[in-house]
Amino acid sequence: MRNLYLIDGSGIAYRAFFALDQSLQTSTGIPTNAIFGVTKMLLKILEKYVEKNNDAIIFIMDKKTETYRHRLLESYKANRPETPKIFKDQFPYILEVVNALGIKTLAEEGYEADDVIATLALKGQNDFENVYIFSSDKDLMQLVNDKIKMLRIGRGITDIREYDIKKVIEKYGFGPEKIQDFLALTGDTADNIPGVKGIGEKTATKLITEFGTLEDIYKNIRNTTKSIQTKLENGKDMAFLSKKLVQLVTDVPLDINWNDYIYNGFNDNLEEILNEFEFSSIIRELGLKESKKKIISDFDDISGKGTYTLLKKDDLKSFFEEIKQQNLISFDLETTSIDPYQAEILGIAISYEPKKGYYIDISNESKEEKLKVLTELWNIIKDKNLVGQNLKYDLSVMNVYGFDFKIPYFDTMIAAYLISPDSRRFNMDDLAKKYLDYETIKYDDVVNNTLFANTLKDVDSEKVAEYSGEDADITLRLYYVLRPKIYEFGLEKLMNEIENPLIPVLAKMELNGVYFDIPYLKQLEKEYTEILNKTLSEIHELAGYEVNPSSPKQISELLFTKLGLTPKKKTKGGAFSTNAQVLEEMKDEHPIIEKILDYRKYQKLLSTYIQTIPKLVNKKTKRVHTSFNQTGAATGRLSSSDPNLQNLPIREVEGEKIRNAVRAQKDGYVLLSADYSQIELRVLAHMSKDPVLIESFKNDLDIHTITAAKLFDVPEENVDNHMRQIGKMINFSIIYGVSSYGLAERTGVSIEDAGIFIKKYFELYKDVEKYQHKILSDLEKNGYVETLFGRKRFLRSLKLNKNDLKRIAINTPIQGTASDIMKLAMIKLNDALPEYAKMILQVHDEIVIELPKEKSDEISKIVKETMENAYKLDVPLKVDINISERWTK
Repeated sequence: MRNLYLIDGSGIAYRAFFALDQSLQTSTGIPTNAIFGVTKMLLKILEKYVEKNNDAIIFIMDKKTETYRHRLLESYKANRPETPKIFKDQFPYILEVVNALGIKTLAEEGYEADDVIATLALKGQNDFENVYIFSSDKDLMQLVNDKIKMLRIGRGITDIREYDIKKVIEKYGFGPEKIQDFLALTGDTADNIPGVKGIGEKTATKLITEFGTLEDIYKNIRNTTKSIQTKLENGKDMAFLSKKLVQLVTDVPLDINWNDYIYNGFNDNLEEILNEFEFSSIIRELGLKESKKKIISDFDDISGKGTYTLLKKDDLKSFFEEIKQQNLISFDLETTSIDPYQAEILGIAISYEPKKGYYIDISNESKEEKLKVLTELWNIIKDKNLVGQNLKYDLSVMNVYGFDFKIPYFDTMIAAYLISPDSRRFNMDDLAKKYLDYETIKYDDVVNNTLFANTLKDVDSEKVAEYSGEDADITLRLYYVLRPKIYEFGLEKLMNEIENPLIPVLAKMELNGVYFDIPYLKQLEKEYTEILNKTLSEIHELAGYEVNPSSPKQISELLFTKLGLTPKKKTKGGAFSTNAQVLEEMKDEHPIIEKILDYRKYQKLLSTYIQTIPKLVNKKTKRVHTSFNQTGAATGRLSSSDPNLQNLPIREVEGEKIRNAVRAQKDGYVLLSADYSQIELRVLAHMSKDPVLIESFKNDLDIHTITAAKLFDVPEENVDNHMRQIGKMINFSIIYGVSSYGLAERTGVSIEDAGIFIKKYFELYKDVEKYQHKILSDLEKNGYVETLFGRKRFLRSLKLNKNDLKRIAINTPIQGTASDIMKLAMIKLNDALPEYAKMILQVHDEIVIELPKEKSDEISKIVKETMENAYKLDVPLKVDINISERWTK
């Protein structure tokens, strides 16, 4: 007695890929989740069912080819999402494993795997005691008879359930011969079989058990309910077409010698193959020999609690020798302050193997001994693949201690941001919970649970080793989870060529800091306080009583109850809004409103900048050190915090005065501001390939005048300043996918006129409209939009209304690409600038450099050439240079 086993290879590979975590990979970066899943499934089949040297087994695959089904229904399988790259990358390796397991493969040109399986099953039932089909596809269930059985995957990948005629009837309420009719009614989304719209599995089962085949159902259509009758009538053509689509071909021309497929056991190379893919659990399960290299295989291997070791002084020599042998090092400093200039290094945590961490405590060592340990360690790891969480901070502290910057190999915070840029939190604790389902030891718990402790310096070194060793270990584990995702989403080039090299550039800029003229700010504080007090008196006089202009409740009562003005909108809480936008719209209705706006403006300038900045001056450097955040904006733009120096006001004279407080620290030094001119419009020209935009920028024409001339139907020479401002506004508004209503609000024209302006704009720049349609079409298809450099933003998962979704989708590729170009420029400037010219600020399209005045011409040329050639677009990049003693726009 012998049996035949037919494996739906393509089907089970897909099942494995989507059932297992897609971050599984080897230590060299080969994705392995589908390979691992298929291996486990096949081993289960071989162990439980297949008799060696007796039974036959065949692994059957699809061939990428057109079949009769494609001709029957043009959209057949068309709506399937594109096969993920990391699945396609694994399929050659899957075939290697199948071959090493001793299983032969088969694929037939012009036929799908299901048809080959159907043909083989019917042929095989004459030569074998039983035929078993291993698949998840429902349509193969129609083959089940007294000799042909189905093996289907239940939960997970190794729960295999056997289906004979009795089991099919138990599950569906009818026999295998009616599966074709069932699928004709319900359809099959996996294969894009349409079925009858509105008919689900329960209804289909009821119809089949009551009337029989599809043909019988339609003969008895009058005996169904009115609702079902309507659905059947409307879907009749699709029902019969679907039945043809699920009909299996059973006469594929195959010349089969069953003896060629008799299973004879594993091939000699199985052990080597399993070690190549680092399947340690399978190797152990089969009693094979595991290679000596570190195995990072199944997901279980990097979950659970780790072991963390406090290294004594005597341990360091052997430990340093050990890490010399490693390529990948997770690195984390423990310090006393988040300010690199104030931070004392207490110790260093290292991990090079998941679930193990080591802590070198140098908190009680002399300065000389600390430097000796740090130097020896840094000389080893600086040439390694350095992994960390927010490595910008660690590199900054090391630099203050005298060590050179290096480009990190992998920063888990940056990786998590690139994978999910709209997430709000990228700290290690949250990432550990999200990706590892791991609850980390918290800093506050370690410090607060120690009596009289203020920092980790006051905590027992064993506890610090547990806390810090875990940090390094969890960071390494996150690397193994996040790195495959970076490759899966096609983000490796963006990470390796832009984000990683930018880390030391930003660290250096933060350490450079910005110098503020504090006496100037003190004088400004006095001036603005006097204006604030005077404005407050005027408000009280106009109101007739004392009111707090900063209180929304009091201002709402004043405007809408006391003065009887008409409210414009309500807050989420239901109160009448008195925010700046509302008050701007109302300021012509009563003189007190402009006074309230003035008061709030001066109060914000005082509290946010003038009074706050002097408190942030570093005692050691006499400068303000902002933090530049790579994870602060979903579009890829940098943000700035503590303080936010990218948000210094520039539009009004009062704000410009604050910006002027930024100056060069040394006498004889100046500030050079380099600003990309209209970079987002130039990016739009490149990405849309619009010929009018491209030619305008190539010939250095005034794009705002060209647009205005079209909008107002006048020659370019007749465009006045007002018209040009409207042209400028619509040029920049189009980048944000503006609506007629939105443009009307911005320009002050009617909604109807705004609609006409948008129509005329797209008549002039036809390919911009096509490009925007393509962006929205790609979003619908892929679920994300992306920049020129592959930065992705997954918008489909966000809860956005239709207008916001459109606006963000259209703007993100433009703004993100402009930001990526600026980042490339910063990286190149970092290499091109001499040591005396220091980058101190980046504000979106602008870089600020502090340098000796005598070197201004030389540095201007370097900056202009570097930034204008940071990346080649279809149109030239243009940089405007301004040099002055204070920062001016």
